This record gives sequence, structure tokens and C-alpha cells, in this order.
Amino acid sequence: MIPDGQITWLPAAGAVGLRNLRDDPAQVIYSTSPPASAHLLGMLFKNLTGLPWVADFRDSWVSDPLDPDVFEVPGRRRLERRLEGAVVGAADAVVTATEISAGLLCDSHPEIGEKIRVITNGFDPNDENASPIGAQEWSSGGERKSALGGDPERLDIVHTGSFSLSHPQRGPQPLFAAIQSLVREDARWAGRIRLILAGTLTAAEAAAATQLGAAGVVEVRGELDRAACLDLQRQAGALLLLDHRRQGGLLSSNVPGKLYEYLATGRPILALCGEGMVARMIDDLGVGMRAVPDDPEAIRRLLIDALERFHAGTLSFAAPAATLRRFHRRELARQLASCFDEVVGKGQAR
Repeated sequence: MIPDGQITWLPAAGAVGLRNLRDDPAQVIYSTSPPASAHLLGMLFKNLTGLPWVADFRDSWVSDPLDPDVFEVPGRRRLERRLEGAVVGAADAVVTATEISAGLLCDSHPEIGEKIRVITNGFDPNDENASPIGAQEWSSGGERKSALGGDPERLDIVHTGSFSLSHPQRGPQPLFAAIQSLVREDARWAGRIRLILAGTLTAAEAAAATQLGAAGVVEVRGELDRAACLDLQRQAGALLLLDHRRQGGLLSSNVPGKLYEYLATGRPILALCGEGMVARMIDDLGVGMRAVPDDPEAIRRLLIDALERFHAGTLSFAAPAATLRRFHRRELARQLASCFDEVVGKGQAR
């Protein structure tokens, strides 16, 4: 369905929303995507009530879509670009989650440049299950940790969440092929690294992981609650992040929310990603290493390098707490509140 399966929700949601606006008048309309259909509802409320409206794109709609069909179905991208243009043209303010997303929107709709604000995703530093350990614990003194017990020479790499179930193009097959290549070359790799997976896998992913589990290099924990996942992250020697490469050499504009959750732990991140926002954050913040996600040989080299740095005490997370403060949810909520105040103030001035 265009723009997404939630489009069938609009008539009932519109009726409920208008009734709520009548019974409990609001000062501002706020819509957030995905799904993009939420913005069509926001535009409807804007047109019917005249209230100021903030359209928040947590992921890119058309330029870097979560749904590959936007590129693959003939005519769909052109139609959705027109819908996107109508949304950003009618909104009083447009919020994006990354600088690259903001740039892509400006490229497609240059007339809205003054409306755009970037408010990233983030983490809650007050979450008792997600308190940062601090960059210095990893980067000073050449200290090395075997976070999950066992052999102190083994690097435990943790991934929490899903792979292709979260995005169809984020499959772990190249990663599994790289690990299998290392073990085939030298069986001692079974004692050098361990990949721990917490989350739901597809049947094919589970079968491949089970095969590597028999070799002693992959451990499947299955679904865990949030507190258990955060605890597992904090104990990791490194955290794995997987983001797919974009078609046609496009820069990735979207950042998996998992990256911000990982930042809260202070653990080094091994990012399998293409060029774009994830790569920029890993490099600029100094929080880990990266390789392209669809090249087993590149991933193989990353794992070898990560293990060498782990043994040398230089597999580091170098972002100080002050730098990470801009990703605190309280700060991000303050920015969004400021945006609301601004559009309401302009509306009252008119």
C-alpha cells in the first residue's frame, strides 16, 4: 500500500483525532514517522484546524526508504516524493533525526530549508540499566576485559535485537561467512572470539548460527527482556551493529536506534555499515571500528584487527561523557519542546 500498510488506519484515526481536538483543544499538532501515513493524518488535521504542525521524520521517507519497494515498484517513488513535498510544504516545522536526512530533504525540496531542524535519537543516562561506564575505563592503561567471563583472551562480541527481521537487507550471512572462514583456517578461533546473539532470528539465520554454535564461536541467547539485553551489552568486549549498504552508492541517512543504546554502555562498537550517517558517527565519536556489511573478507579483516587491538588494550571507546551529553533524551526533549514553542509563538503572532 502507498505510502504504507497503515494507510487504512487514517479514517478512524482522523475521526478520533478530530473528536479529541474538539473536546480537549490542543496548541500544536505533532506527527512522527515511520509510518509515513502519520504525516498524511497530520496534514489533514492541519488543514481542518489551522493549528501549527510539526512533522518529524525519524527515518527518511523517500530518499533513503526503509521499504525497498519505494525504489523497485515503477512510479512509486515519484508519487511518494509528491506526497512528501505536500507534507513538508504544509508543515510549520520539519524535524529530521540526522544531518544527512535533513540534507536530502533540502535537496528534494529546497524551499523548506528554513523549516528544518535536526533532533537526533538518543538514550536516557538516568536509566539504571544503561549507565555509561565512561570512556576512560576502556582507553586508559591498556586495560583488557573479558566481559562475560571465561577465557580473558577471548573477545566476546554481543548483538542485541534482530537482523533481517528489523530490515530485509540487514542479513548476517556475510558476517557468518567471515567467522566460518576464520574457524576453517584455524580451529583456535573458537577460543579467540565468541559472537553472542540476543534477539529473534529467522529460521535460516538460526540454522546458520546453530552450525557456528557447534564450532564454539556463536552463542544464541534468544529473546531477552530489555534489562537483560542492556546488562549483556554492558558486559560485552565489543558490540556489533549491522546496517545495510544503500543502493546506487547512496549515503545512509538513517541510524538504527540500537547505536544510541550502545553509546550508553561505553563499549567499543564493531559497525558493519556502508558510507553515511552510521560510519560518520563511529568515526567522529571514536567509538569503535567499521567494515562494509556485505563483504565477508572485509569483515574477516575487521575481526582479526579487533582481536589484535583487544589483546593490546587498544580496542577503545574514546567518546567522553561530555560529548555524549547531546544524545541524552532530556536534552533532545528540550529541543523538541523549543520547536513546539516556536511554531506556537509564530501562530499566535499571526
